[in-house]
Amino acid sequence: MLRFRSILIAALFAAFAPFAVFAQTSGAEASAAPVSTAVSGKITAVPFRAGTILSAEISKQKPSFDVESEFDKPAIDNPAWIELIVKLDNGRSISRFDYEIVGKNGTYSCFAVAEGADGYSTDPEKWIIKKPHPLKYYRLLFPVRQDEIAAAKRELLPVTLKVKLYETTLAPASFQVRVMPEGYNFTRVSSVRPEGICNMTYKEAFESGN
Repeated sequence: MLRFRSILIAALFAAFAPFAVFAQTSGAEASAAPVSTAVSGKITAVPFRAGTILSAEISKQKPSFDVESEFDKPAIDNPAWIELIVKLDNGRSISRFDYEIVGKNGTYSCFAVAEGADGYSTDPEKWIIKKPHPLKYYRLLFPVRQDEIAAAKRELLPVTLKVKLYETTLAPASFQVRVMPEGYNFTRVSSVRPEGICNMTYKEAFESGN
């Protein structure tokens, strides 16, 4: 079954990957997005190659999937999950093949992407968001080892987001992921402020009056 799954993923990746590479590499390098700073002095909106990261969280709670497949599962058993909420720059697209996160205990590929509050999906038609809406937010999901949560300090886990498919002169985006309280799901897209809530603990983001 694992061999069949690997062949399936490789074949579909070969078919879809050129679209993602073209969308990310066409035209000149995008200039860095503006950086938002909270009253606390923390950078709350972090630029990355395709836009701006507005929220970053890690939780043991698995997010909702509209479609799942026994042939397309995370490589990690019983993972924790990191979710990024991003706003894309004009002319950019995004896919599950583009990025990986480097944590304290490993490097993890993106597993799924979704628009707004939509559920995630392993349907190949949902692997690439080819025509993003300029006013919508997008979500990237990374299954990670559960011991990444234990590596966090003061409820924040330092990570780096790297481009996966090709070399780039742009530096990777480094930031801190918010550890969600035990039993909490990820923050809803509608609760993410335009200035961002990156690099903030749950208390700082939602309980301190910011």
